[in-house]
Amino acid sequence: MSPSLATAAGVLILSAAGASGAVPELGEAPYGLSWRLEAYAEPGVPLPVEAPAANPRLRVEIAAGVLRILDGGSQRGDLLTAAKAWCADPEAGASCRARVRVLSCQGLAGVMLGFSDGIHEDILTLHEDRIELYRAKLAHPMVTTEAFHEYRVDIRGTDVTVRVDGRGVIEGAGAFTFPAHEGRNRFSFGSGASAATGESLWQWVAWTDGAEMARRRAPVLAGAEHAVIYKEAGVYASFPTLRWSPDRAAVYASFSKKTRRTHYETLDATRGIFASRDGGRSWQAVDTLPEDSEGPRPAEAFPGGGEVRIRIGQNWRKYHPPEKRPEYEGRYRITEPGTYKPGWFAVTSGAFVARSEDGGRTWATAPVPQLDCYVSCSSPWSFIQLRDGRVLRAFMACAGPEDSGDVMACFSRDGRSADVVRVMGDPDEKLRFTEETLVHETPEGVLWMLTRVEGGDDHLRQAVSRDGGRTWTASRTGIQGHPPSGLVRLDDGRLVLTYGYRHPPYGIRAVLSHDQGLTWDTASPIILRNDGAGYDLGYPRSMALPDGTILTVYYFATEDDRISHIACTRWRPPPRP
Repeated sequence: MSPSLATAAGVLILSAAGASGAVPELGEAPYGLSWRLEAYAEPGVPLPVEAPAANPRLRVEIAAGVLRILDGGSQRGDLLTAAKAWCADPEAGASCRARVRVLSCQGLAGVMLGFSDGIHEDILTLHEDRIELYRAKLAHPMVTTEAFHEYRVDIRGTDVTVRVDGRGVIEGAGAFTFPAHEGRNRFSFGSGASAATGESLWQWVAWTDGAEMARRRAPVLAGAEHAVIYKEAGVYASFPTLRWSPDRAAVYASFSKKTRRTHYETLDATRGIFASRDGGRSWQAVDTLPEDSEGPRPAEAFPGGGEVRIRIGQNWRKYHPPEKRPEYEGRYRITEPGTYKPGWFAVTSGAFVARSEDGGRTWATAPVPQLDCYVSCSSPWSFIQLRDGRVLRAFMACAGPEDSGDVMACFSRDGRSADVVRVMGDPDEKLRFTEETLVHETPEGVLWMLTRVEGGDDHLRQAVSRDGGRTWTASRTGIQGHPPSGLVRLDDGRLVLTYGYRHPPYGIRAVLSHDQGLTWDTASPIILRNDGAGYDLGYPRSMALPDGTILTVYYFATEDDRISHIACTRWRPPPRP
């Protein structure tokens, strides 16, 4: 169905829809939970998902008390999915409901309800002549286009049931078993697949909220103090850095500000810089970071004796105009984020060593051939100078589109050449190793790396080398969360690691190590925040204040307004046993 024809049909139906779209009485929620409701007959309800202005195949609107979702295209990115974090507990169960009329549905998830509990997931597609649980392969024949119907899905453990207008139509005992993608835990609705098309009218949606139950199971550390650094409606603030003056009398947070919720660069992105002179309790905007400010991680350039400086750099997401595409097609992974200049594409690959003999004023560079591959990249926490003078930087490298990525260690002693050693990866190519790697050397010269891994259970992987980086032993840690971006050494010798926790209850957490990071006390995680609105949060940076307080900055959003903002927490780790 073309967008124009679908629009005409939608107008006719919308004109008579509002009368039956009143706010419903939901009754008592199951499993001791509470209902959350989004009813489109209520005035001022915002759109749950927005259609890109540049895509005429997609349209979302609220009129006459009904939400209309039109997905009229089957190209990549042609989908309109509204997602609600619901903190579902697999053992306790969860439920979602919606009153919907299907106008058209062609293909999987053209009109759908999606549900996941962090372990399992499935999709209920509302076809024109049936409803179908995709992963469970269970269906019920019915006509979905002649009227509005209330659809309800209940999940608990591995059981899933579906009701239509209060009547049970699908009983899936033991059928809710498909693994949740990267620990996904949400209720979603709309159009959920690029290849499918669909048009639907929604009077209301409802879902159970397990957040409070999850928070009671994971209480925040006593005495933790939170403060907002920067928050503005319509601005997506994220990825803060943390610096301080040499005497630690002032602390500085800088971060990205965008008008679009994206992790890619945008042409309108700006930088925010705020300062605190009371240990993070209050913050004021400033114009620049002082040149002598310091950070929790070393600068990229390291001393090589006298005026010599050496470093290992990377080619992070370089953009190219459309006419350059044939030069890169097939050799590198091409991304088209749609947030840069129209038609431009990005490539992320390549590393180089650099040497300066005049204190960093001028540099001579040389490429690292082993890292000129399909994809290679590195994080700001991935480089250090070792006790023997060598510079080490960790990279994620992919040889091709089917390669899930390996963590590589790049060493340079002189800034003229490099040695590259494989550290860890997945031989089955199921787990995707990322560039978000933290590198550390213990006082005894043991090296370790902590890396974020996608496609599994979101536990960090750790690799250890006891021979200067020639060989490595890797294993899964008990740290569930990412990235390992905030490391602090306490005065008593312990290490504390802060990270984003993108599982119910969403928030910020920390763990302690008593042996310089070779093992972590994951049985006693420290919960700094448990009130996040969803998984888009984290990337904390941390420092120790002179009085022993830890200051952790991060980006965050809460349920009250869901504005992504920059916040901080002041806290004290528990005393050493």
